[in-house]
Amino acid sequence: MRGQDGGQLYGRVLTIAADGQPLYLVGAELALVSKADPATRFETTSDETSAYTFSGIPAGIYTLTVTLEGYETSEQEVTVEADVLRELNLELQLEAVREEVTVTGEAEGIRPEQTSVEEEISGETLQNAPLVRDRFQEALPLIPGVVRGQDGLIKIKGAPSTQTGWLVNSANVTDPVTGEQAINLPIDVIQEVEVLPNPYDAEYGKFAAAVTTVETKPAANKWKFNLQNFLPRLRKRDGATRGIESATPRFTLSGPLIKNRLSLLQSFQYNFIRSPVTSLPELERDTDIESFDSFTQLDASLNPNHNLTLALSFYPQKNRFANLDTFNRQPVTANFLQRGWMAGGQDRHIFSNGSLLLSTFSVKDFDVDLFPATPGSAFRLRPEENFGSYFNTQNRISRRYELLEVYNFAPQQARGQHLVKLGFGVSRDTFRSFHLSQQVQVRRADNTLAEQIEFLGSPLLERDKTEYTVFLHDKWDPHRRVTFDLGVRYDYDTLAKQANVAPRFAFALVLTNDNRTLLRAGAGLFYDKVPLNVGTFPQLQQRVVTRFAADGATVVDGPRAFVNLLPDIKTPRSFAFNLGIDRELRPGLLLRVGYLQREGRKEYIVEPFDSLNGVPTLLLAARGRSRYREVQVTFNYHFREDNFLNFSYVHSQATGNLNRFQEFFGNFEDPIIRPDERSRLSLDTPDRVVVWGEVGLPFFGVRWAPVLDVHSGFPFSLVDENRNFVGTRNQGGRFPVFASLDSQVWKDFKIKVRGKVRKLRIGIKVFNIFDHFNPRDVQQNVDAFNARGFFNSRGRLFRGKLSIGF
Repeated sequence: MRGQDGGQLYGRVLTIAADGQPLYLVGAELALVSKADPATRFETTSDETSAYTFSGIPAGIYTLTVTLEGYETSEQEVTVEADVLRELNLELQLEAVREEVTVTGEAEGIRPEQTSVEEEISGETLQNAPLVRDRFQEALPLIPGVVRGQDGLIKIKGAPSTQTGWLVNSANVTDPVTGEQAINLPIDVIQEVEVLPNPYDAEYGKFAAAVTTVETKPAANKWKFNLQNFLPRLRKRDGATRGIESATPRFTLSGPLIKNRLSLLQSFQYNFIRSPVTSLPELERDTDIESFDSFTQLDASLNPNHNLTLALSFYPQKNRFANLDTFNRQPVTANFLQRGWMAGGQDRHIFSNGSLLLSTFSVKDFDVDLFPATPGSAFRLRPEENFGSYFNTQNRISRRYELLEVYNFAPQQARGQHLVKLGFGVSRDTFRSFHLSQQVQVRRADNTLAEQIEFLGSPLLERDKTEYTVFLHDKWDPHRRVTFDLGVRYDYDTLAKQANVAPRFAFALVLTNDNRTLLRAGAGLFYDKVPLNVGTFPQLQQRVVTRFAADGATVVDGPRAFVNLLPDIKTPRSFAFNLGIDRELRPGLLLRVGYLQREGRKEYIVEPFDSLNGVPTLLLAARGRSRYREVQVTFNYHFREDNFLNFSYVHSQATGNLNRFQEFFGNFEDPIIRPDERSRLSLDTPDRVVVWGEVGLPFFGVRWAPVLDVHSGFPFSLVDENRNFVGTRNQGGRFPVFASLDSQVWKDFKIKVRGKVRKLRIGIKVFNIFDHFNPRDVQQNVDAFNARGFFNSRGRLFRGKLSIGF
């Protein structure tokens, strides 16, 4: 397609919404055919920035055709002159029969411009897949290498959620204190969720394992309303109806406020859900979650090449008995309250030379209150179960201010096409907290006291930091069958006071003349974020530990007052590389085989020393290591228009140091800290198969979305009555194999109300259809009468679906 002589034609493919906002189109197919000789034909596809380029075109008159599903085909006559570089932006019109079109969705088949795998979940999948709480996080395990852990948190590519970057419309939405994902959005405003395992684009940083990005929908060009799940479900306990089990109504409206100038997207989602721990008595088994999520978005068109988006989101949540399980009954648990909001804006300006400036500003406030559900007596750890009151109280206030500027240069020609972008970012995080811990007792099977932990010192914590980022990235196409990603990123923060330079390199090569086989490979260095609670570690209360003889009264060791020591602050990092092949076996059937390896270094590990330089010390040091290896085989099959089926098998291994800081000092703290070991990580799942899709059933227009998830059980450790580990940690056994078949079946209707057509969807969700035993708790104490027993499996679960759109 490209040569050294002849004319050149370049530009962007876009559409203009009714509100005047330009939408950039990815995956549009362009064909340039000579009118004098139809055999002279050139083809290309608009890339991830909507840009296209034809180079080395002989002078003459050509017909330029642009096609993209959901849009009317565009055809126009173009004159190409020798040695002339001509810019031509191409505008497509929506097909009249289509009301909604996702313009950033990934086209199926081989994508030679993508040097790394990008796993996408569309907004339509979020509506159709069986999700218990209708949260976008629940859909992430559909992606190979993403699994929900025993703690309910998402683990991506062998790493905890704290090592993942989380972005909403390019803004960082992690908790500045813990590094956890910390935002909830109404599911109806989400256009796409994408997981990027070790992306080689230098724009992405502050993660060690992967980045999860969420893009919200643009406002509709005519007024639309949608109401879902407005009927509550009753709770049945002990043979009677006892209140509400769940209420999850959602309401969304979208449309123009000022025609062609200003449009609105507004959504509310309320959740009240009681989730049972099935191994507890019926009237004492529920944990209550109540949340209200609001999202407001204004899309303003300042002129055809300049538009502005403003957004405001609120997501408060209450969680009663938050850490309830088989061994921590309601009086022993903690209540968790969060107050969160985020405001921001995104300004997009296309210049006359085809370059694009994207400016993002956001303010995020995330406050947490955590306190005992029933304040009172000391927290007592017994072999069979725990008693007393939860030992820790937290009142956290945190805020982040963030500014990001990304300039995408116009496509440049120099031994092929270059798409260069330059970015600069700065963010400011602040943290204030009241953090108080009470007495903890370890008691033996005969109830004698084995160990006592007390806490001394001020409960006040305080830390701030500022982060600076600069990056440069070049996507280079030296040949129609080869794409290179070359980038470098610089990060500095005032907490670690360390300059980090992260180079990255990746390429994609079309191996066969039929353009159906693609080789991908890449390697890069990635620097993680340093949460603010790492910086406040020396400010935490001191632990005073006393150990007792078998009579529970004679002191054999202590009391020892442990000093909280943080020698220095370093930035955790990882080095990752991957190799993979995509093969389009036939139209609609794609095979993907890949290998990924990641080596983590300088991870924060906490460890107690009875005497370090003569002083009892609780040491926090960046000396941890981890390793993740993964082999993946995936089939994607699309057939009969909108039917598809995805199959993936992942074989993986995750090992590393086990005393990770966030395991002990996250939202829910663990008072017992023993010496560190290296072993398999608690999220290690050697084998996992996921099958999911969406098909039309052969009757009455009914559609079916099944999800089958089967994976190895998570490993666990064994402890004795003194809470000392028995044998090597995480080698005490594994949970049983997890297996669950979930489904959603629905039918869409069109009904007339007062002469207007309304959309009605009626459906049903069924989870764990075959009632497989999937326990979430294990008795790890070998001195308990039910040692190594498994508990708390959720059985078959039914949920209805009712949606009205107008």
